[in-house]
Amino acid sequence: MLRLFAWLVAGALLAVAALVALILQAVSATPLVPPPGELSAASFTRVKGILRANDPRRLPPGASREARIAGPELQALLDFAARHGLPGRAAIQLHDGGAELQYTWPLPAGLAPGRHLNARAALGADGQIDQVRLGSVALPGALVMLALDAGLRHSQFAPEFALLKGSVSQVRLAPDALRLTYTWQPELLATARALALTPAEQEGLAAAHARLVDVMNQVGEGRRQANLAEVLGPLLLDVGERAGPDGRAAAYRQALFVVAAQLSGKNVALLVPAIRRQPRPLALTLQGRHDLAQHFAISAALAAWAGEPLANTIGLDKEVDDARGGSGFSFADLAADRAGTRFGELAIRQPARLAAALADGLRSEGMMPATHGLPEPMQADTFRRRFGHVGSPAYQQVADDIERRIAALALFSPSP
Repeated sequence: MLRLFAWLVAGALLAVAALVALILQAVSATPLVPPPGELSAASFTRVKGILRANDPRRLPPGASREARIAGPELQALLDFAARHGLPGRAAIQLHDGGAELQYTWPLPAGLAPGRHLNARAALGADGQIDQVRLGSVALPGALVMLALDAGLRHSQFAPEFALLKGSVSQVRLAPDALRLTYTWQPELLATARALALTPAEQEGLAAAHARLVDVMNQVGEGRRQANLAEVLGPLLLDVGERAGPDGRAAAYRQALFVVAAQLSGKNVALLVPAIRRQPRPLALTLQGRHDLAQHFAISAALAAWAGEPLANTIGLDKEVDDARGGSGFSFADLAADRAGTRFGELAIRQPARLAAALADGLRSEGMMPATHGLPEPMQADTFRRRFGHVGSPAYQQVADDIERRIAALALFSPSP
């Protein structure tokens, strides 16, 4: 018995040593996939186009559809995922007969500062893994697939992954695109909720929405319109005090989400079925304008949930779309986007500072600069005549003016 125990201990030590050696072979000071640049308006447009073109909710249950995602669009989705919760970052290169998927995970500073775990996966035309290389060590694809399958089957998302796996009937990789054939099942909406939001986040959003309903009903009694600050200030103050210093940033993030959903006309109950109540009708404005309140709130939520570069891109993307035939390009709207982005960043990065400002009372003029003198609205031809293109010297001069106006606000000025 002692000999058996000794053999088991020795075997375990050898396995651990082999695993450590394998990991060391895969760790490098140079990342295989460099950090993605700021998500461009073109990339974000690709992501929106993919989601819009492949929205299956109008399909009857059991109907099949093929989604075609070109190489640049596929990479845009990976970049979007890297900014929205995917650990590490990935890149894909399509080629004849399959694709190569590259992955880099920056190791935590406490574990190995400045080091990266790099991996490459060779995918066949059917999307199956043929081989994986961890650094210079090659692993058979079948072994990796078995490990991934076992890991997913024993994870907390096992039912969701099983449903997704059962819904996809065919995967084809070609040099130009990924083609995915899937069967629509209404249960996939619940799966998307489970993968997008943790139970704690769903609970937090439900609580934030309930408080928003209370605040809007109180502020809006006998009124049809109110300033955004009249609702946003009490809401954030309340959820922040309830959460305490350690949970304040998360509470602010959830509150900004439900406010943005309310202003954009989106039903949060699609993501959080526990939500039942809705506030009485009340138009929220900034400087007397509903559109500025929309831009501010949506950009604040995007910055709080996805980071400032994404919020900046989405704001600019909206203005460019407007110039192509919508309401027209508006630097005033862009100022609201930028102020909202700064507000969302402040809520997450410096929640204590925002809490102090909320305690003094949130006012419209303190969260959004005056927009007098900012050109608006401009259709595409007018915009091209006056500014040429986004990023031109003339455009940048106005953009810099917006940044100076925002920086002059005490809420966003550098800390003393």
